[in-house]
Amino acid sequence: MESLTEQIKEILLKSKKILLTIHINPDGDALGSMLGLYDALTRHFGLDVSMATNGLMPKTFLYLPYYFKIQDGFEPQNFDTVVLLDCGGWTRTGWFDSDELNIAWPNNLIVIDHHATLTLTPGLHYLGPATSSTSEMVYGLLKAWGVPVNKEIATCLLTGICFDTGSFQHVNTSEKTLRIAADLMQVGANLPMIAQKMYVGKSIGRLKLWGIVLQRMRYDETSGITMSAITQEDMEATGTTKEDAEGLVNLMNTVPGLKFSLLLSETPDGDVKGSLRTQSEQVDVGKLAQFMGGGGHARAAGFLLPVDIDTQDKAGWKIV
Repeated sequence: MESLTEQIKEILLKSKKILLTIHINPDGDALGSMLGLYDALTRHFGLDVSMATNGLMPKTFLYLPYYFKIQDGFEPQNFDTVVLLDCGGWTRTGWFDSDELNIAWPNNLIVIDHHATLTLTPGLHYLGPATSSTSEMVYGLLKAWGVPVNKEIATCLLTGICFDTGSFQHVNTSEKTLRIAADLMQVGANLPMIAQKMYVGKSIGRLKLWGIVLQRMRYDETSGITMSAITQEDMEATGTTKEDAEGLVNLMNTVPGLKFSLLLSETPDGDVKGSLRTQSEQVDVGKLAQFMGGGGHARAAGFLLPVDIDTQDKAGWKIV
């Protein structure tokens, strides 16, 4: 029986025009996995490939190869094969409202994802819920296909792995993950540079935003939960964007004995995005996020709710 990796390869090689796309407002793993796969498909196989994403493109990852080849839109009729990376369905891409498309497109759909909680769209699924990142999964695909990993691919994939493991601090970091990271460094990925780009060089506005959110943070000793919130007013006052809040919930999750952290962020549309993090083996925030209509991993997850956020109460913040 033909392996799943070979089935994916066969579909891609027969495709006339391929689209790679990722979840809305992409992060380091989504971008790293897509850009790394793009290099392999175009350079090694000579395929006709385009990339597109929806939402805010983080400037943190400007250093990644092919970053400026990513488009902010696409025409479905131009592609016969689509690869969804780091998300399980069309809804997460932000391109369509439902995973059930009302158009006869595409001819072939491939999903490459590592999230534990998924709403799967129809297609061929290459999943790895026990894997650190989608970038680690792409590495496995390239190895199975015999594709040589060059410096550009290595930089993309190591960025994705670093992002989703918190630079190898999170519990999803396995021995295999570290061996892969070492292999990527051996072919030219610069780990100190990646870490510097991801974590150092925060703007004054970003630091002020973090100060506001940390001052607003509340800790409930009974439940073992830290909570805080970000409003659009906060970002306007500090001249920051959603990207500047990246990593805040992880910092909130460093309180000893904590069960989990919750950071609520007001979106430009007035909804509330919830980000959940935990280091406790007794807590699965992925299930909690799924209950709220979202999803993610056991240690990191999120959701979106159509509610208002109010931080004007002197006692802290509340949802009304």
